[in-house]
Amino acid sequence: MLKPSVLPSPAQPGAVNDRFAARGEKSMRVLVAEHDWAATPLGPIPQWPASLKAIVTLMLDSTEPLVIWWGEESIQIYNDAYAPRVDAGQGTIALGRPAAESWKHGWASIAPLVSVVLGGGPPTVHSDFRYGIERNNRVVDTYWTYSFTPVRDDAGAVRGVLLISYETTERILGTRRQQTLDLLRQELVTASTLDRLDAAVDQAVAFNSSDLCSAKLTPLEPVATPPDPSVRHVRVTAADVGLHVDLAIDFEPTPRIALDDAYRLFVEQFTLLVATARHRVDSEALRRIVEAERDRLLLDAPVGAAVMIGEELVYHLVNSMYAMVSGRPAEHMIGKPFVRVFPELDGSPVHEQFKAVYRAGQPFISQPTLVQIHRHGGALDNRYFTYNLSPLRTLAGQVYGLMVIAVDITVQVESRAEVEKLNVDLQAAARAKDEFLALLGHELRNPLAPIVTALELMRMRDGSTEREQVVIRRQVAHLTRLVDDLLDVSRITRGKVELRKETVDAREVLMRAVEMVAPLVAQKQQRLQVEVASLPWYGDAARLAQIVSNLLTNASRYSPAGAEIMLRAGAAGGEIRIDVSDNGTGLPAELLPRIFEPFVQGERNLDGAVGGLGIGLALVRNLVELHGGRVAASSEGPGTGSIFTVHLPLAAAPPRPRIEVPLAQVEKSGTAQSILVVDDNVDAADTLAALLRSHGHAVTVCHAPAEALERFAELRVDLAILDIGLPEISGHQLVGLMRESGRNANARYVALTGYGQDADRERSGAAGFALHLVKPLAPEALEKLLGSR
Repeated sequence: MLKPSVLPSPAQPGAVNDRFAARGEKSMRVLVAEHDWAATPLGPIPQWPASLKAIVTLMLDSTEPLVIWWGEESIQIYNDAYAPRVDAGQGTIALGRPAAESWKHGWASIAPLVSVVLGGGPPTVHSDFRYGIERNNRVVDTYWTYSFTPVRDDAGAVRGVLLISYETTERILGTRRQQTLDLLRQELVTASTLDRLDAAVDQAVAFNSSDLCSAKLTPLEPVATPPDPSVRHVRVTAADVGLHVDLAIDFEPTPRIALDDAYRLFVEQFTLLVATARHRVDSEALRRIVEAERDRLLLDAPVGAAVMIGEELVYHLVNSMYAMVSGRPAEHMIGKPFVRVFPELDGSPVHEQFKAVYRAGQPFISQPTLVQIHRHGGALDNRYFTYNLSPLRTLAGQVYGLMVIAVDITVQVESRAEVEKLNVDLQAAARAKDEFLALLGHELRNPLAPIVTALELMRMRDGSTEREQVVIRRQVAHLTRLVDDLLDVSRITRGKVELRKETVDAREVLMRAVEMVAPLVAQKQQRLQVEVASLPWYGDAARLAQIVSNLLTNASRYSPAGAEIMLRAGAAGGEIRIDVSDNGTGLPAELLPRIFEPFVQGERNLDGAVGGLGIGLALVRNLVELHGGRVAASSEGPGTGSIFTVHLPLAAAPPRPRIEVPLAQVEKSGTAQSILVVDDNVDAADTLAALLRSHGHAVTVCHAPAEALERFAELRVDLAILDIGLPEISGHQLVGLMRESGRNANARYVALTGYGQDADRERSGAAGFALHLVKPLAPEALEKLLGSR
């Protein structure tokens, strides 16, 4: 703190002037130094407390607006920054005078705050304090943040108050007026009539009574009631804010509000919001007139017509023709969204197209379109429509609905489709016949090939023919099963099958079926797991074994080497339930509904062919139904495996023991030789290899394409004899991979297959085969094959 000697005494007038005139002539420093303080309660400057002198010195150096109110009369001492608040350019009228004289309009509200500090209270801060000030010859409300700091004399007693003040009027008024505009905007959003506009304005005025006494909406000309000249008012027209609307608003400001530029901006923004809403209300009224005329025309239209509103596509209008083609009464559609009227079309292409037109605002004309709907409360009905969708817009250009014109063309489409279907059916029947004959020839040739080859070996050998006889018996059994299946389907179709029913142990019958399929599973190195309960069952045991063996055979055929196959059987709900599952090729969804029809199979190409006539599952279904049961197939799709489930009536439900039948693994054979035989039919490959070896040739046998490629890369191969219907890839693909490998450049390639049509031979030639031989291999064909080296 400055020492008392810093302020000059009366005996040193030059020093006083120098001390308080540091900022130049007539600054507050000079004016304070020149003021007659002896005439005030403070007395001459030398008599002031040292603390007061120090604070005055700091205050006069500050650029912030500061004032000291000293003593009970709050005598004012202030700096240059504060002077404009009290002097108003008229000289030092406030310096050394009581504060009450300068702040006569608001001192009564601020004096209690000063008294608290003068009475020894702590420093205080008052934010956004409302204070009346005379400006432009009018008392207006202003807002301030005040900080009151006690000023003590040399004895430590509080004798004065240092005031630091900041005006916050602009912020307070700006915030309050913006809140008023926000409230008005929110209320006007839903206003659809002139009365609602008036109510929204009244609510905004009530919210901001500090700025507005009233706001009245009036037409531009003539003015119905001229404003009272004795009352302040501000008139703003729609034209003032750039809108061509027949509207003016007469605002009555509150008495203590300043009519400055900020207030003018506020009432203009207020008017802009109301005028915009008024324009919208007028436009909506005009739109309703136009819509009423449009609706009248659509109701009389000779085609199906409807109007939908909003994103939910709520039916606003439906004419009689639209109701007729939709199969629903018009009164059941009005006021309901599209998906409630047509729940069966929720998410359909038609529904998505309707939504797309609404969102994009672009019209759409459809081609003949299939629409499946419930008509008149019945089942789904296939109907064909052409429909025209047109977006409906407000006067501002926003889409608010759709107009739909729908024409039912079902009769025309069905007539045309019937003719096309007849042509397709004829073509399909011819194609199915050709495919069946080709497939039958292929399937019959496959077992015949090892039979014929085995017979040739028997003829050539002097020793035992036991092994060849086993092969012959097995392949003859295969042929017998194919023929029996064909005969059974024929008998069942003609109603000639008689079941020989007896009470048997279902487990024993199913184990017989397992034994029947075991060689095939072992040949493909698969694993069959059995979980079968011992259950008494009344039925034809031979037919039950036939049912299960057919399902197991299918599971093995349509599963790769090393696959897992599961047979489960047990009691379930008074029935015997049999499940055959695998993790093989699976079934496509479009095939599942037709999988039990005769001659129906998955897409059958030469690539990866697995055998079968397409009658096994039809036979299964017929035999199951003859026993009063049912069968079903399920699959998650290609590559996910399949499950076939049989339900048959059951006499009892005993416990389910779990057993597992391990099946032998088939060893792959073959060493580096000059002739490579590739065929996934083990018997066919082995017997052909034996026949070739009997002619003095060294032979390597492979049953899978991957193995064949490995051997081909390792060995010297002069002749490669390849089956076409191989698993994973076809013989045509395999020969291409062999030729591209760069190995055995002089090797010759021969196709040996059950397919013998001209198209099959052409495809083999295009793939790179020198010969295309058809199974079974005749002696003269063998000579031709060996001569092709």
